[in-house]
Amino acid sequence: MADDLLIPDDDECTVALEELLAASGLGHQEVSELIQFGVFHLADHAPVWTFHSRTVILARRAARLRDDFGLNVSGMALALTYLERIEALEGRLRELESQLPH
Repeated sequence: MADDLLIPDDDECTVALEELLAASGLGHQEVSELIQFGVFHLADHAPVWTFHSRTVILARRAARLRDDFGLNVSGMALALTYLERIEALEGRLRELESQLPH
């Protein structure tokens, strides 16, 4: 998603729950369940739920998985986990390929 480039990818920037809901289209219950599944992580122990800015990207992906494929929350959690793992492996592969002699 092109506007993902506008979202800082660091742990210092946070978004409140209401901002996450508005930016992603997920519902409060879905976010709560994704926290329980360990996909989303709260940024700190403040009285209001806050999330690292990267969670907006994950939440948008979750909403697309729900809307495009009809996945429930557990399906979204599984797919997001695999997508994150694939991206990590692709990054590692690019890193190793860049070390090969040309």
